[in-house]
Parts: sequence; C-alpha cells; structure tokens
Amino acid sequence: MRKIAVLLSWIFLPLFTPIYGLLIVLYLPVQSNSFLASESLYMLDPAVKFLFLLLFLVFIVLAPGLSLLVLRLNKTISSLEMERKEERLTPIAIMTFYCLVLYVFLIFQTENAMIPSLLKAMVVGGALGSFIAYFITKKMKISLHGMGIVLSVRLFLKAHTLKEVGLGYLLGFASQFISIYFYP
Repeated sequence: MRKIAVLLSWIFLPLFTPIYGLLIVLYLPVQSNSFLASESLYMLDPAVKFLFLLLFLVFIVLAPGLSLLVLRLNKTISSLEMERKEERLTPIAIMTFYCLVLYVFLIFQTENAMIPSLLKAMVVGGALGSFIAYFITKKMKISLHGMGIVLSVRLFLKAHTLKEVGLGYLLGFASQFISIYFYP
C-alpha cells in the first residue's frame, strides 16, 4: 500500500496538477450556456489545444522543474520532497514567478489570438494560490499536494497533518474558484 501511495504522490506532484486540470477543461465535452462556441474550450481546434498544453508544460512544469533541480544541485533544498517548510519558500516563489510570466505572455498576445479567459483565470489562480502559500509557509508547512488533489495519500505517508492538507485543499480550491469566477 505504501508503494502505491508514493506512486500516486509522485504522479500528482503539484508541478503536474495544472496540466491535469488543463487537460480536463480542454478535453471534457461540455456544452456552453452561451451561443458563443469560443466559451467552450472543448470546441477549440486541436492544434490550438496543443499549443496551450505546450505553453503550460513549458511555464508550469519544465521551467519550475528545472529550477527545482538547480536548487537541489546547489543544495538550496536537501531533496525534491522539500520536507522542511524553510526549504519550500524559494520553490514556491519560483512557481509564482513562472505563473506570472505565463500570464503576462498570454495577456500580451495579439487580439487575434483570442486566448480564452478561463485559461488566463486558471493561471491567475495558480499564481494567487502560490503567492498565498508562500506566506502561509512562513508560519507553517502547508500541503502543496493539497492544493492539487492528493490529500489521503499525503496523510497516509505521514507527510502532512490533516490541518496541513485541509488548508492546502482550501487554498487551492479558493484561489481557482475566485480567479475563475471574478476574472473578466
């Protein structure tokens, strides 16, 4: 059971969960309440979907992932698990930075690009969640996995307390909900 829990913990690494979320909004067949087909991300051209996935992969997975490896190699963090809360501050700041860079990139595309607001809101939600997690982490260790989805696995592995995963889940849900609901 422990091996399965560790595997799930790695599969749902906080670095990967934005990609899983993007895959869901791009490929889950949903009907828009509006007559505008552009509001349904499912209806986007497959080539456009691929480009959005590539952008998220570069800015949300590869760039932060390589930054984590550099932090590990120069011994800023002792392991990729970042078990001590003090080690988490720099990686969380880096993640916030890359979310903001992706957001700025999406904002400054030409009007003809028609970037869906939902995608921009998801990036803002990720930046907001990471930004708040940075300040929470100064006081206590928060479950970054909890901001994604893997709560019970992190409890089983004794990597976090119920309070830490609950707070992580609440922060992840709230930052995405607020960003998507209020994004223009």
